[in-house]
Amino acid sequence: FALAAASPTEPDPIGQSPQIQDGLVIRAPTTCPVVQDGLTSTTFPWTHAPTCLPLVLPAGEHGGRHSTYCVFTNAAFNDGRGISIVTSPESAAELAAEVWETGLGRGRAEQGLWEAREVEGKGLGLFAKRLVDSGETIILESPVLVVSREVLGSVSHSRRRVLLEKAVGQLPEKTREMVMALSRRGGESEVEDIVNVNAMGAKVWDGTSHLIVVPEAARINHACRPNAYYRFSDASLTLTVFSLSPIPPGTELTFSYGFSQLPFTSRTAALKETWGFTCTCALCSSTPSNISASDTRLSDIAGLKASLPTSLEDIPQYIALIPRLVALLEEEGLYAELGMYEEILAYAWSAVGSEGRARAWAERAEVHWGVVAGKDSWEARRCGELAGNVKEHYTWGTWEGDIWEG
Repeated sequence: FALAAASPTEPDPIGQSPQIQDGLVIRAPTTCPVVQDGLTSTTFPWTHAPTCLPLVLPAGEHGGRHSTYCVFTNAAFNDGRGISIVTSPESAAELAAEVWETGLGRGRAEQGLWEAREVEGKGLGLFAKRLVDSGETIILESPVLVVSREVLGSVSHSRRRVLLEKAVGQLPEKTREMVMALSRRGGESEVEDIVNVNAMGAKVWDGTSHLIVVPEAARINHACRPNAYYRFSDASLTLTVFSLSPIPPGTELTFSYGFSQLPFTSRTAALKETWGFTCTCALCSSTPSNISASDTRLSDIAGLKASLPTSLEDIPQYIALIPRLVALLEEEGLYAELGMYEEILAYAWSAVGSEGRARAWAERAEVHWGVVAGKDSWEARRCGELAGNVKEHYTWGTWEGDIWEG
């Protein structure tokens, strides 16, 4: 990309790169000369000329490095919902052509699963309109903003603001209004404040860390024991919000904003420092005895995790420790990790030649992986394969020794 000449210091000019594609509709991809690993990569249809600026990124105590970041917008993506991506030219060049052919056109409130309501002290929240089964998709939608974490970490404040405001400004009007209506904390830059408050972390197609903004999902409030979770597909640019457990009608949908496995005092302090609110979820508003019991379970969970072996030579330790760990996670309402530990236990029982126990734990893991990763995920399928034929699995009978020794 050809960049306008720019000084690394303020004030900042706005750099413009050449138009990649004219018009406001998706047309055939054209080639953009982005050199990456010695090769010329191909980008895909953008409906606006990318705006590019050099940013200064922190590099050690006393230095900084210069990198170019651009705003790439496709205002026609997902039936005119639009998307703006603030990232490096090299990262943008990695986007696959199939992304632009998905034509989502789905996932909105017409599904009838949720509705937005005012929540005292929290603004808008989302509520289930009917019973939502465990693992059921609640929202399936594309992000309207994808922003590199490095952009937000840049010390080039004015340039960073230019890129973010350009990204939102190039979105279709309806989408732009959705973004600007999201919650803020009162930062100096309105758009940057919206991104910091409402975005979710995600790894994208080239392995780099970005933040994504999906306005519908951004309305989901925090709970330390949430009933919903999300996964992001960088292949199709879709966010799936799903239920971790059955959600009765009229119940508020909740995410964990983090720190869920810290004890009460540390957890509430971290939430206050990071997000600026005092948590009033069901757990944090419970009786002192319930909070104390929760803290005890969390301490036991941390201790068990620390005690788990790191070598497959210690299979009896897995068999001894994981059932208690799984029981504590379930009792504490920390469902997202269940599949992982149940799968490990299934392999352990298979290795020592216990077909029934291996199958039982593999079936449990298949269910819980199906919730967290999706029923068609590799995680769920591999557990299903183990449950279906334990003796043909590569782990069967591979451990030698008496599991009751030691």
